[in-house]
Parts: sequence; structure tokens; C-alpha cells
Amino acid sequence: MARRILSRGRADYLRWQKHGGVMRGNPLRYPAGVMERYQRELEHLTATMCLTTQREFEKLFRHPDVVEFVSTRHDVEAVAMDISPASQARLLAAKLRAQFEQLFSDQSKPVADRMVNQVNAASATATYNSLKELSGGLTLNVKTLSPDILEAMKLAVANNVSLIKSIPSQYFTKVEGAVYRSLTGGNGLQDLQEFFVKQYGEEGRRAKNIALDQTRKAYNNLNKERMKKHGVGKFEWLHSGGGLHPRPLHQSYHGRVFSFGNLPIIDEATGERGIPGQAVNCGCTMVPVIEFEQGEAIK
Repeated sequence: MARRILSRGRADYLRWQKHGGVMRGNPLRYPAGVMERYQRELEHLTATMCLTTQREFEKLFRHPDVVEFVSTRHDVEAVAMDISPASQARLLAAKLRAQFEQLFSDQSKPVADRMVNQVNAASATATYNSLKELSGGLTLNVKTLSPDILEAMKLAVANNVSLIKSIPSQYFTKVEGAVYRSLTGGNGLQDLQEFFVKQYGEEGRRAKNIALDQTRKAYNNLNKERMKKHGVGKFEWLHSGGGLHPRPLHQSYHGRVFSFGNLPIIDEATGERGIPGQAVNCGCTMVPVIEFEQGEAIK
């Protein structure tokens, strides 16, 4: 089925090679610009949340009543009671949580849509160039949104909306714990400021990881559907060569050819099978491949 995208000149070349050819397109590199734009959008949202929350709690903890409350070293039971400073802290945390859960909910769909649409455009361009190289110069229509491509885009948007919405919930659970510890026996504002500085960095890193990981997943899933649409059922695995802790399994796949019909294991612990970029924080990429067995006829 894949042979239909080969030009006559390319097919003649394979005949000259006695039907033992392996044809490769260009590597489908990740769209760095799309990743960076998505990362900036998520970092802006998380920075707004973190800095606003820090500012509001610093204001509360500098109030004389709270300073006095913290200095008396209230125990757990006292904080659980409706004592004014502790109650104010709980109310402030609840208010900020609701505010930013609403903001992230409102922004999640537009932000995810932009990323996926940009990824789709990048995928169309990359697969067009790669399959043109592989086929020997044939012009292929890779921009048409088939049902499988539309479904892959829809799934990518849904996954990213869910992840974006989860950011404030996880963040404020940590904030509430830090505020509680500061009121029950810590150093009050000093401990809280240290927490906010550390958490600001962690939230920024999480935003970056989401942007990189989800862009890769969406991009390679769309590439896969476009390749399959044009009869390219195999790919060569290219290991990223980066990361502090590269996966030995993925390193062993470098240069090997796999079929979409029989995907390799990408996680030894779970036995999950998939394509490059599907495992969490996987930066591996793929190359479209048409592989001919010795003596196979070329039509």
C-alpha cells in the first residue's frame, strides 16, 4: 500500500537496487517555536497565580493580629478553631483557589486550541517535506483533516485542557499546607516566603514540562495519522540523545525500524507500547520509512 507514494523514478531506483531498498524521509523534528509559545502562555498563567497569592498572604501575615497569633505558637487544635487570623487565612486561600481555578478553566480551552492548531500546521509542513523526500518528489496533500487527524486533535485539546485546569488545584493544596504549618509552629512569614519562592520555581518547571511533553505528544500523533493516511506504516526511531536520565530502552531503539501495527514497548514497568514522544518527557523523534523485502515487487 505504501508503494503508491513512490514516483516512477524512485521505483526504478529500487528496482536497480534489486528490490532491497529502505526509503527514508526527513526526520520529523519537534516545532521549537510552538513549544516556546505554549510554554510562555502556561508560565504567564502560573506566574500570575503564584505572585498574586504570595502578595496577598504576605499582606495578611504582616497584619499585627496575625503576627501576634503566630508568636503565641498556637497548637493544632487552636488553629482548627474559628480564631480570627487562622480563619482569615483559610478564607483567603479558598478565595484565591476559586479565583484561579476559574481563570485557568476559562483560559484552558483557548490556550490548548492555539497550541494544537499550531502543532497541526507544523505537522502538515514537516510530513509534506518528509514524504516528498521519501517519494522522490511527489506532491502529496497532507493538509486535509481526515477523521483520524481530527480525532487526534480533539484528544490533544482535551488532554491539555485537563492538565491546565489541574494546575491551580494542586498548587493551592500545597499553599494551604504551608500556611497551616506557618500558623502552628513555624516562623510565620519567613517560612511562608521561603515556600513561595521555592514553589514559584517548581510551578514554572511544571509549566515548561507540560508544554514540552504535550507538544511532542500532539505533534507525533498527528504525524503518525498523516503517515498512515499516505500508506507509510513504518518509522525509524531516533533517540533524542539528551536528558539527565535517558531511558536505556529508548537508547536501544535508536536507528531501528518499527511498524505502527506492532509498536515497541516504551515503558518496561507497565508494558505500554507506543511511538516516540508518547512516554512522559520522551524527546525521541521518528523518520517515515518504506521498507522493501528482498525480491518484493514494486508497482
